[in-house]
Amino acid sequence: MKKTLPGLALIAAVVAVAFEIHNLQPAISPLALCVAFGFLIANFASWPSFASDGTALASKKLMRIGVALLGAQVSVISLKAIGIKGVITVILVVSFTIFGILGLSKLFKMTGELGLLIGVGFGVCGATAVAAIRPQTRATQEETSYAIGLISLCGTLSIFVLPFLGHLMGLSDQTFGAWAGAAVHDVGQVIATASVWSDDAVKSAVVIKLARVCLLAPIVLILSIRHRRYLTSQGESSTNSAKVPLIPFFVLGFIAVAILQNTIDVPARLHDDIVLTSKLLLGAGLVALGSGVRWKAIRAIGPRPMLMGLMAWVIVGGVALAAVRITGI
Repeated sequence: MKKTLPGLALIAAVVAVAFEIHNLQPAISPLALCVAFGFLIANFASWPSFASDGTALASKKLMRIGVALLGAQVSVISLKAIGIKGVITVILVVSFTIFGILGLSKLFKMTGELGLLIGVGFGVCGATAVAAIRPQTRATQEETSYAIGLISLCGTLSIFVLPFLGHLMGLSDQTFGAWAGAAVHDVGQVIATASVWSDDAVKSAVVIKLARVCLLAPIVLILSIRHRRYLTSQGESSTNSAKVPLIPFFVLGFIAVAILQNTIDVPARLHDDIVLTSKLLLGAGLVALGSGVRWKAIRAIGPRPMLMGLMAWVIVGGVALAAVRITGI
């Protein structure tokens, strides 16, 4: 345990800086900053050797605990608020986003794993979703960092572009909020986008966004099954695949926390503390992830994923708006 303390202290300091910047400028994703800071320290200074044990702990156990605590954001009340029509719309938009981006990734000759990270990140909840699904994929650290950076860029663009387009189209508060909730990736960026419009738009956006978050657990479960099948197909059924549980423990934790959140009266302060703890643990894991990424490997991925991501951002935004206007959620 003592060996992990220096690394954890360094990571905690980096996370604190990232979240302080986020507090000053809420539109900036603290999780994207955590990846960026880890990357910058490792590539332009040097990630110290004394931090290796703490870094390993943060990248695995702490990140998975953070994902489990995400269950506190799952709200049955939010699902009831948008009704069965809204739930179906959210499922269809998220499904289109993931499968559409997977298709585009093939068109742009990207790896399927990078396309999957970008698709789930765009479709569900940004960097948080990428961190959650990465253990169930074969994605490299470089691909993970690239996906998070791209998602953060597109989400930031949404803050400026969506309100401008919304005014041109004369959208109502509720329609614009639902559009932001369906199209923007990170929770903070959803709120920032809707806040430019109105308080009523924020309420509508958050409800739709939380409905998308509810899809994280089943997506991780599906990817876990897919990952086991891959290991088996590679002749690893007796070794590695046996070590991969059918249902990852952090997914069980996510489900358990979500059930508790919706069956007992959790004090608002405790709920907020759990949500913050989840973000901090995810941030620690992403600092560790960023510290393992090298610029040469990022450069080797090339510009194609960036072009694909920007194209996907435009298409997904259009599909989300069409779905919202057709269904009237």
